[in-house]
Amino acid sequence: MKNFVVFILILFFISCFLSTTPVCANKPSSRVELSEKEKAFIKAHPVITLGTEKDWEPYIVVNEDGSISGFDKGVLDKINELTGSNFQLLPGKWVEMQEKAKLRQIDGLSTGVVHKERKAYLNFSDAYSTIQKMVLVPLGNPKNIKSDRDLDGKIIAVHKGNMADEKLARSFKNSSVLECATIEEMIKTVVNNKADVTFGNGGTLFSANKLGLPYLQIAYPLGEDLKFVFGVRNDWPEAIGILNKGLAAIPEYEKNQLRRKWLVGDVNHDPYIDSLRFDADERVYLSEIDYISMSIDPSWMPYEQIDRKDQSTGITVDFMNILSQRIGKEFRLIPTDSWEQTLFFARERKCDILPSAISTPTRREYLNFSSSYISFPLVVATALDKMFIDDFESVADQTFAVTKGYAAIELLRNKYPNIKIVEVEDALSGLEKIHEEGVSGYIDTVPAISYQIQKNGMFDVKISGQVGLNYDLSVGVRNDRPQLLSILNKAIASISHEERQNILNRWISVRYDKGVDYSLLWKVLAVVTSFILLLLYRYNIISRYNKKLLLMNSKLDSLYKTDRLTQVFNRYMLDSEMERELARSVRYDTPFSVILLDIDYFKRVNDIYGHHAGDAVLVAISSLLSISVRETDVLGRWGGEEFLIICPETKLDGATLLAEKLRGKIEELHFPVMKENVTASLGVAAYVKGETGEALIKRADAALYKAKDGSRNCVIVAKITL
Repeated sequence: MKNFVVFILILFFISCFLSTTPVCANKPSSRVELSEKEKAFIKAHPVITLGTEKDWEPYIVVNEDGSISGFDKGVLDKINELTGSNFQLLPGKWVEMQEKAKLRQIDGLSTGVVHKERKAYLNFSDAYSTIQKMVLVPLGNPKNIKSDRDLDGKIIAVHKGNMADEKLARSFKNSSVLECATIEEMIKTVVNNKADVTFGNGGTLFSANKLGLPYLQIAYPLGEDLKFVFGVRNDWPEAIGILNKGLAAIPEYEKNQLRRKWLVGDVNHDPYIDSLRFDADERVYLSEIDYISMSIDPSWMPYEQIDRKDQSTGITVDFMNILSQRIGKEFRLIPTDSWEQTLFFARERKCDILPSAISTPTRREYLNFSSSYISFPLVVATALDKMFIDDFESVADQTFAVTKGYAAIELLRNKYPNIKIVEVEDALSGLEKIHEEGVSGYIDTVPAISYQIQKNGMFDVKISGQVGLNYDLSVGVRNDRPQLLSILNKAIASISHEERQNILNRWISVRYDKGVDYSLLWKVLAVVTSFILLLLYRYNIISRYNKKLLLMNSKLDSLYKTDRLTQVFNRYMLDSEMERELARSVRYDTPFSVILLDIDYFKRVNDIYGHHAGDAVLVAISSLLSISVRETDVLGRWGGEEFLIICPETKLDGATLLAEKLRGKIEELHFPVMKENVTASLGVAAYVKGETGEALIKRADAALYKAKDGSRNCVIVAKITL
């Protein structure tokens, strides 16, 4: 079958490179679809100049040789690359740049916001960066400014020409507005106590540190969002269309690379802090607390543990460190001796949060739960001589060991009422228990079991199967702290995929080898040299078991994420990715679309040519889809002969173009064992604000069925039903 698929893909590539059909011959020079007017506009305007403030680092950086770099330059370079346009930046004084744009001596502005006065002469692009404005004060906050009411009667420094800041400053009673010609002057005015506060963001702190004036601090975040846009003279609508198409086509990972490069530097600045949208109640709550207390499981590695110095470490602790930085508050550890005591502390309000909590009916009596930040399947560890468990239902009436107090006990009993559970003190005790007669296995997650196996040299243990339940780790928050729950949810949403992966790689890929007692080794060497050979032999056996264990865990990880036949994501992973994309879209107000694809007359393929031919068609089409979608798109098998594609940062027109391209490519596939080609019908839907993932898929499915009921081999766009 593999040779057959390779043969099909080779034929497809050859046809794309050699064919004279429009699919390959008429490929545009840019990487986004521009209209004829937009293409003509680019030819007529080889350079489009946008003015910007010269001192607003790191968004705009004027280097010593006069060249320009920075976050905005990086975004425009990506747009130029994708569209074939040539947007260039002209740095100068912000007031002068605005005047030049108004007189059309330059073509527009960068690093600005939408303002009604500028609408008279500019059109605006979609937002390319959203941050939250903050109140900045001298180090130490000498005037004890913690909320909006503390700004009444204060002297507020603003950058002259920043209309939004000037308007905001004058909204506070009895406040005095001190206009500063440059960012540097504004920073010095506050640092030297000539003004009480100023408004800014991470870029302001970056500039202060670069100027050698690291004497500003955040007093509190304002509720106002600052959305940066590009503005272009309003008689050039094509320019805005080009900018928006370019912005939409920049992959999310490339945007993250730019953010990491320019908005996270040597200074203590994290761009995600700027974008956390705390409301008034949340800001008041944060201003009234000094720290957030937490208790953890003292012995659940690699997730979390407390060492002999009462210090916490592990996966969840690393995540809490990120949340602490995002929120700007210390997460203070309240040590406990056991997980049961940790739960007792939570019930008795002796701590504010539990970082590794699983939602259960019992715990919801005293805890609320944040959104999940990591998830692992529950698996069964057994002795080496036990059979692998393909279906846990078949053994669900047997006896299994589970750590005392873990949510797994409640989850297992709810799903498998006949299961018998032996409660143990910790994971190590549970793994030792499986060698006792009458205990079929120990249930925990792969990382927890793997850690104990490697740390304690338990190479007579294996992971034998899944139990059909997931551990979705979230933060348990005492249920009399609603503001804290919403604050944590916003901070969790700001954690990037790369940050999550770095934490997991740091802990799960570690090998925990037992230390060597060299004094004992010399004694052994002195007694008998032959013992060295025995140690080497044992080491060789252990290494082989290690390799088998890693391979087994790798296969298990792949098993629960991918479809076995097509090797693309399965339904479980598609559901997870949909939830993640919905959260990201709500968080950052970004568009995304879905494509639901169904192979036409697939039952007839199986009936006429056999199921082997049907499998070959599924594999070939999944391989074709994999190499045809973008790297940021999510592809998976939705079920049977249906595939789902989630397209981040993609509006309806872009997803429709992609669907049509995929339909054409599938139609061109040729299968030597079949007389006719295979076609597919596709339904396309774009996310509508407030819509659930289920509703979005339902609309795409309705469009797909409309395509199936019609001519088939076509693309139908879903109607908006909200």
